[in-house]
Amino acid sequence: MRTMNTGRGPAMGAAGTGRTPATRQAVAFVLMATVLAGACGGSAQAAATPAAVRETAEYVVRQFGKEAAEEGAESLGRRIGALAQRCGDDALLAARKAGPRGLRLAEQAGDDAPRVVRLLARHGDEAAWVLSRPEGIRLFLRHGDDAAEAMMRHKGIAEELIAAYDRRAVEALRAVSEQNGRRLAMMAQEGTLAAGGRPADLLGVVGRYGDRGMDFVWRNRKALAAGAVLTAFLTEPEPFINGTRDLAKLAVEAMTQPVGQVGGELARDIGGRTNWTWVLSVLVLVVAGLVVLRGLRRPRAR
Repeated sequence: MRTMNTGRGPAMGAAGTGRTPATRQAVAFVLMATVLAGACGGSAQAAATPAAVRETAEYVVRQFGKEAAEEGAESLGRRIGALAQRCGDDALLAARKAGPRGLRLAEQAGDDAPRVVRLLARHGDEAAWVLSRPEGIRLFLRHGDDAAEAMMRHKGIAEELIAAYDRRAVEALRAVSEQNGRRLAMMAQEGTLAAGGRPADLLGVVGRYGDRGMDFVWRNRKALAAGAVLTAFLTEPEPFINGTRDLAKLAVEAMTQPVGQVGGELARDIGGRTNWTWVLSVLVLVVAGLVVLRGLRRPRAR
């Protein structure tokens, strides 16, 4: 005789919800993966499998020499697995590319670990070099991947420029070659980058025109130190960079025609930099000297 299913048997599960224990475990796993993905900014994949973590740890031991070998695959596996739970498969790629140093940098990053892991996964040792420097990681966290890429391309040069000029420096450095990056640094050190009073705008031109623009700025850096000439260049840089307008001619006009618009601006620029107190003091001394000389030359009354 067949018994009727009343809806309270095994088909309903222990809690009468219609889900088996296996189903509930699967749902819990999906929820956990969703939460962990959220911890990594919503872009991470589900946590890596134990097999993938183990393979990655063994790879790191083989590839990264003494430091990794001394720690061993088991210990590295625990660290990689913990990072993968937070940041998904990016953690495996970061470990493979940057080894124990990359793991250490990610672990030290605290809440910023997801961003650090993603950068390490993309650039490996190059990113680890940036992130291991206090100023490098500070600028990366402030300005993002673009700043990190600029620091990777222009090692030892980019940090000071980015710290001084923020996003404009980042854009300029990403747009130019290593040689032109060095030229920018030289201009900043010698003062010609800021001499015209608008260094951020000048960097903006370099960021827009890349090496072509930087080549022009470098060749004409002394002329561009004059505020009026720089203003004319920044207003419409394309004709100067293309060679259809002569910056040298403009600079000469600025010096020889002070009554004109450009020359007037140049004259005001020069006047604004003049220490008139010093000039007047010198004039007073000159006049006093002339009076004394005239007195000495007068014939004495007999």
